[in-house]
Amino acid sequence: MLRPSSKAPSTEYSKVLNYSYLVLSIMLLLTAGATLVYYQNSTLFADDTGARWTPVVFLVGFCISLVIFAITHREATARLVLQQKTADLIEAQKLNGALLEAEQNSRIAAERANRAKDEFLAVVSHELRTPLNAIAGWTRILRTRGVSDETRERALGKIEKNLRIQTAIVEELLSFSDVVSSSPHTLNKTVVMQEVFEDAVAAVRPAAFQKGVTLACDDRLNGERVLGDRGRLKIALLNVLTNAVKFTPSGGNIQTEAYEHEGFIKCVIRDSGSGIPPEFLPHVFDQYSQLEHYSTRHYGGLGLGLTIAQHIIKLHNGTIDAESAGEGEGSTFTITIPSGTPKTAH
Repeated sequence: MLRPSSKAPSTEYSKVLNYSYLVLSIMLLLTAGATLVYYQNSTLFADDTGARWTPVVFLVGFCISLVIFAITHREATARLVLQQKTADLIEAQKLNGALLEAEQNSRIAAERANRAKDEFLAVVSHELRTPLNAIAGWTRILRTRGVSDETRERALGKIEKNLRIQTAIVEELLSFSDVVSSSPHTLNKTVVMQEVFEDAVAAVRPAAFQKGVTLACDDRLNGERVLGDRGRLKIALLNVLTNAVKFTPSGGNIQTEAYEHEGFIKCVIRDSGSGIPPEFLPHVFDQYSQLEHYSTRHYGGLGLGLTIAQHIIKLHNGTIDAESAGEGEGSTFTITIPSGTPKTAH
């Protein structure tokens, strides 16, 4: 007799048993009825041999009932096992389909990441080569005989400007490498977030003023502290603030605020700049990702500022979120860091 698969639900096997026992009960009732009828008609025989065969008739009927019960139970159990195997095959097919889809998605994501990395390397190469070409060109001009003082001063200014651009690119790459390789165990100093926030806002205020962007600051912190690294936290805030200044046109405004809410310190940077398209919003912090590299070509830089900021905030067990209603609607970045140490005494 077949046994049910270990995967078969107990309720299904109970149904098989109930069905088999029902068949056995019917067969036993038929056997008992047939035996009774035979016994009642045994008087028709010429002698008493008919009555003596009554137990034999019952035994034969009982054996036939057991055989039919066994056959019924075996077929029902086999059918149950077959149904379970079919269900398992269907489930395995679904799982294989899901795994295949996941593998295809992973491959597509890997290809996209490799393509983005190649594009990023091309951007790095272009951004490094551009100031070098300018420096080399103006250096050749300086070596030309008979160069006027005005041209010499202009050449020196251009060389100095491109050196600053080159230095900024190298520093951005080094900062990204340093942040990515950082360990959370090194962020073990007490930091007053009010000081970090005010220093970061003060650092970008000249750039905002030169561009004609109004920078407002609403600092409602009161000595709250976090455990981390002051320098890196300032870099994260500077990157977000610099990003806001970069993408806010002249005449626009940037509103910054910092406050404590339910055990978390929140720093919000809201600008009236170019905004972020909905399809790009989920990828705004992605490594090597920029909006069609337009921002890199138009504004300069490698586009790692927000990626670096996100890494730093994550190292401090915090989050950074971006919101935008779309292109031309500005954007809002919210940094949230848990406050785990007492406030300063006043």
